[in-house]
Amino acid sequence: MSKIITKKSVKPAKKVASKKATAMNVIKHKRVVMELVGTESLPEMVFVSAAPAWAKSIVGKRYVNEDRAKAVIEALDAEKLINRGAKSILKEMDAAGIVPLDIESI
Repeated sequence: MSKIITKKSVKPAKKVASKKATAMNVIKHKRVVMELVGTESLPEMVFVSAAPAWAKSIVGKRYVNEDRAKAVIEALDAEKLINRGAKSILKEMDAAGIVPLDIESI
């Protein structure tokens, strides 16, 4: 009874330096991915490269700095939450038998 011994091949380790280099240039805020793309005149400029569905309108845009981009992201998030709250209020009013006012007819 002899056993056949096989050696597992070991793959060489992947270089991680490229991931670290790109990770330093990527900023995430509320699942929105921003990349630093500064120029000589605007060294803090950021580019929005990816975002969830509620923030698709800003994908591909550049902002002067990270703070301005975060302000736009916060505004979009606030609008999303306000719309969600408005829908739930209308459902509650309908369940209570209250007819909501039509703003356009006033």
